[in-house]
Amino acid sequence: MTKISEIYHTKPAPVLSFEIFPPKKEGDIESLYQTLNDVDPLALGVDYISVTYGAGGSGNNIKTRDLAQYIQEHFGVTALHHLTGINQTPEVLQDQLADIKQAGIENILALRGDLPDADYVNAYYPYAKDLIRDIKQFNQFNIGAAIYPEGHVDNPVTGISVAGVKEKVVSGTDFLISQFFFENDVYYNMQDALKSNYIKVPVSAGVMPIISKAQVERMTYMIGSSLPSRLVKIIHKYENQPDSLKQAGIEYALEQIHDLLNHGVDGIHLYAMNRPSVLKSMLPVINQDIQSKSLDFP
Repeated sequence: MTKISEIYHTKPAPVLSFEIFPPKKEGDIESLYQTLNDVDPLALGVDYISVTYGAGGSGNNIKTRDLAQYIQEHFGVTALHHLTGINQTPEVLQDQLADIKQAGIENILALRGDLPDADYVNAYYPYAKDLIRDIKQFNQFNIGAAIYPEGHVDNPVTGISVAGVKEKVVSGTDFLISQFFFENDVYYNMQDALKSNYIKVPVSAGVMPIISKAQVERMTYMIGSSLPSRLVKIIHKYENQPDSLKQAGIEYALEQIHDLLNHGVDGIHLYAMNRPSVLKSMLPVINQDIQSKSLDFP
């Protein structure tokens, strides 16, 4: 399949991607396959689909590989295989990379991963940049990395870490995907910081629609994303009306994306959470918006 950085450099419009995760229950995988079949991502202009790794690096690597391989073979869409540094050693990493390559997967999103506990330390891969460096030595993979417009939740300093991004790029990162955010100015400030520091790798803007109050509380706690007052008002207004909150959350996210596209972002990355309704309602609208930009996109 195509290396993702080539898509960013050759597509005459913003790149479109979304994230899914391997279901925990074996029986749920068929439901996910059916969702993808119903959505028909290739027809909707989806350039790649990222597949997450097990929480804490706890052994979902086979599920991730199998799902990524299935996506490429059955839907003709490039897959992005997540890989974390948690519990990795150079020997284990080498075996995993060989397995991933044999499955026909050429793109990896390299992450540190969520630490299993506060005392956990990996001497080999304490940071994503260390994992990226070793993956790059294989010279066979296109490597993506995460970027945090508001700063990483584990870092006491608020805002993007330009030094951290530079380290990832120097280690071999080919493209970046942002953590989700709910205020576009946060992303534009990040873009300005990257530009002023001569960081030129492609970056996709990560967007996650709010579909429930519980989701907001869980994800903002885990990620540390701030909520603009307008979105807080929406959540409070519809907190006891689940369907209305979901619809309002999707509309808010689509407005975000429209504004991002108008500002010439390199790509849109949708955190879809395996939700068929999110994919089916949002992807056609986003694709149409992107197509309208194809004639005047620089």
